Amino acid sequence: PVVVLDAGNLGAARDSFYASLSIMGTVVGQADRAERLVAYFDALIADLAARTAGIPVAERPTAYLGGVAYKGPHGFQSTEPGYPPFAFVGARNLAHEEGGAARDVSNTSVAKEQIVAWDPDYLFLDLSTLQMGGEADGLHELRTDPAYATLTAVREGRVFGVLPYNWYSQNYESILANAYFIGKTLYPNRFADIDPAAKADEIYSFIVGRPVFRAMNEAFGNMAFTRVPVR
Repeated sequence: PVVVLDAGNLGAARDSFYASLSIMGTVVGQADRAERLVAYFDALIADLAARTAGIPVAERPTAYLGGVAYKGPHGFQSTEPGYPPFAFVGARNLAHEEGGAARDVSNTSVAKEQIVAWDPDYLFLDLSTLQMGGEADGLHELRTDPAYATLTAVREGRVFGVLPYNWYSQNYESILANAYFIGKTLYPNRFADIDPAAKADEIYSFIVGRPVFRAMNEAFGNMAFTRVPVR
């Protein structure tokens, strides 16, 4: 027998993702586990929404995520307009707000001039970009490109590393771990009880059975969930 699954995502195609979990649970005799996973995802997403509820738009800082992988690593201009961690915490994702026709695509490349014009309050770097190596990765660009040196977030040290979560597929646990770190960064008072690294290991332990944040962070130069030195 062949079972076809729609991978879905934690965004607009969340129902498809949950349906696939249910199908897999049925096929391998783990229906209860599938139900617990769905309930866990929903509980975390609801918690993130509750923590950031009621913040006026004017008080929500603007943000841009660069270096997003898509069928391989990319430089800083690569982003995701529908980036779920931004959506879960109500961040003002400029690639979505100002993206026009591209706002609903999973990956797009933003012109460097546009990033400079936006001048986001916060910059986040998907650390998958480091796998490009040399002068091609997003971190090198942020450190050496005169255009990026003009960005307020670069000059004031508001550049932060987040865990890679996609390539050809997605690591859903990393998406949720990133959301808690981003929430803590943008709204520290709303996440005062959260240690992002500890929360990541709680999520990994429930989903994959092991607390793997430290190993993953080491694989990316220990730059996840911290300020990235760009100056």
